[in-house]
Amino acid sequence: MKSYIQLFLASLKAKSTTAGKSSVVVIFTSTEPKEGVSYVVNSFAMELAQRTRQRVLVADAEDLQKADIFNLSKAAEYCQQIDLPNLFLMLSDDDDEFPNYIGSGEQLQIGTEDTKLERGLKNLQTLRLAFDFILVDCSALSDSGDAALLAPSANGVILVVEANRIRREQVRNSLKTIGMVNGNFLGCVMNKRRYPIPNWLYHRM
Repeated sequence: MKSYIQLFLASLKAKSTTAGKSSVVVIFTSTEPKEGVSYVVNSFAMELAQRTRQRVLVADAEDLQKADIFNLSKAAEYCQQIDLPNLFLMLSDDDDEFPNYIGSGEQLQIGTEDTKLERGLKNLQTLRLAFDFILVDCSALSDSGDAALLAPSANGVILVVEANRIRREQVRNSLKTIGMVNGNFLGCVMNKRRYPIPNWLYHRM
């Protein structure tokens, strides 16, 4: 929980010191697949929504680059509020509720020559007007360039690291990748960590 609190405070700091941006966008990624990025994103989103009582959106990077949110009125069609107050989820192109995602080879209404990245950035720009926090769930850096491409336009990047699996050198390489694209690194979340000492004993130490 301490890691979430620290990242939460870092995000608030980014929000208060970033001029000209209406909301905070945080990219979540990992070095390798299956390190639990989605779990961390959802947990952090719940923490933000409950603590700030501001509008928080969770969006998948792939869906963000395929959606057609060319004006603010379209945001409500793509983003669905869940049971927790102030927490929203961007619908996936797999959802039957809203199938109008841009398919392969199709073009956006907002431009006839938009690349996948440009789609995502334009959609993100619109969503900034509708939400206070946007948490973007990205694939691992070893699998996709989404996190690196979106990082310069975000307020910060959080790296999810699976304990006892990812080597220190791999983490360093991931941080170099984020730095090379001028991404603002906020911190790491150690996921799937095992505690050899019982939790009650930690509190006595």
